[in-house]
Amino acid sequence: MVDFINEVEEELRKDDYNRLLKKYGPAIGVVLFLIIAGTGFLEYKKYADDKKAQAVSAIYTAADNKLDDGNQDEAVAAFIDLGATGPNGYAGLSFMRAAAIREDQGDQLGAVRLFDKAAEAFTIPRHKQLAQLKAAYLLADQGAYSDVVERLTPLAETEAPYEYLARELLGYAHAESGNLSAAREQLAYLTSVPGVPASVKQRAEQSIALMSAKASLAAPPTISEPANATQEDATDEE
Repeated sequence: MVDFINEVEEELRKDDYNRLLKKYGPAIGVVLFLIIAGTGFLEYKKYADDKKAQAVSAIYTAADNKLDDGNQDEAVAAFIDLGATGPNGYAGLSFMRAAAIREDQGDQLGAVRLFDKAAEAFTIPRHKQLAQLKAAYLLADQGAYSDVVERLTPLAETEAPYEYLARELLGYAHAESGNLSAAREQLAYLTSVPGVPASVKQRAEQSIALMSAKASLAAPPTISEPANATQEDATDEE
């Protein structure tokens, strides 16, 4: 009797299962298909990304080898091509390498243009501003101080990645262009706020001292009346 009841219950459970399967089976099948398809797509995408990364790395290494072999112009061309076609990280880095080669060759304006391209290619603010700062240093060497000031003002904002270096160069550019009050403002900031690296703070203090010394030398001397002239005037009055 117990076995018979168990068999009946088992048949009822099967009937319930079959009804549920008929009712929800297609939807469950679709869900399972989407899960399997999605997992397969993610695995394929990961595989494709890995293959692409390996290919880009090989191209970057080949360009680096050209530089090691002394073929600087070919290396620059390869890095520029990779910068134009590669993914964000490699694109910015490739333009940076090309810019560094041009800088070593003495083509500073060409290097500036490539640093600008690197800044456009990078998506991470720290990397982008590093490229912009390097371009500003080269422009300062060329005496393009107004351009330097314009470029560095956003980089010198509080808590920017390279705030202190940007402020230091900004102070230098202001001083060289004759805006001494703006120069002192930037340099004094570097000597007063906490967290400034010791080397930057020391250079700022030295720059302020040098500016003060130059101002003293440039000031006209005070003309005092000679003592003997005063005595002669007194004698004449008598």
